[in-house]
Amino acid sequence: MNIQALMQQLGGGQGNVSPDASTPDTAEQVTISALALIKMLKHARAGIPFEVMGLLLGEIVDDYHIRVYDVFSMPQTASSVSVESVDPIFQQKMVELLNLTGRMENCIGWYHSHPSYGCWLSSVDINTQQSYEQLNKKSIAVVIDPIQSVRGKVVIDAFRLIPQQSMITQQEPRQTTSNCGHLQKPGLEALLRGLNRYYYSINIKFKCNDLEQKMLQNLYKNSWTEGLKCNSSIENSNKNEQCVEEMSKLALEYQKLIDDESKKGEQETKIKNTGKKDPKKHLGLRVDELLDENLNAILGRMMATKAF
Repeated sequence: MNIQALMQQLGGGQGNVSPDASTPDTAEQVTISALALIKMLKHARAGIPFEVMGLLLGEIVDDYHIRVYDVFSMPQTASSVSVESVDPIFQQKMVELLNLTGRMENCIGWYHSHPSYGCWLSSVDINTQQSYEQLNKKSIAVVIDPIQSVRGKVVIDAFRLIPQQSMITQQEPRQTTSNCGHLQKPGLEALLRGLNRYYYSINIKFKCNDLEQKMLQNLYKNSWTEGLKCNSSIENSNKNEQCVEEMSKLALEYQKLIDDESKKGEQETKIKNTGKKDPKKHLGLRVDELLDENLNAILGRMMATKAF
């Protein structure tokens, strides 16, 4: 066997490549359901300022598509920079319990949070991802930032490791050229942490069915009974006392402001109180708030007395 044939077998030779030879796919994407995204965000926000970790449940449709249907959290020790342990016993029991409820999907990867410092994989995360890829080479690692995420824009990214063989033979890593989904623009921190050298990013697409769309629409929707609810008399009495105390303090501050204005002049007083709380404005707001709440409470009790 000559040197050229040996290099071709190792993947280093580029000559005499068959036109029918399989090339690395360039259109892979990850579809994350609305339920999985909401659960990841809630779990990540609950763990601030520490990292949290969980597992992804879904299916690998083909070489170009991965679907994430659900997630569940994992108990682990976490620091401000990395999650450090995985509990295989808890993972097995949780999957068995989910199978009893009808969740027959398998574990296709894991997720963890990076509070306020972007989406990338640390050295500990890379080692964790290697253990998952030993079980399934298509496993993915999802990183979510709960602090930088706002409504309508979620800071999230999915990664997979670049095989060591391709790095040794200096082959080009896979490139994502599909226009489906959303590919995150790599930041400087991610590039310094090994993005496109040790791991690569995958397109993420969010898709909602009809039931999930209705669920999201009703998530923050107030019921028609909200307008008919009345606070108890004790709550109203305590709130009125607090509001009256605040109003008395604001009245004293307003009286002091009037005295200063009469002594020093209006212009000098404005310059002195620039950037400070305006007692006159806050006093008016407290009066309006107190009147509205008491009127609503009285009308609500009158309606309840007539109706019941």
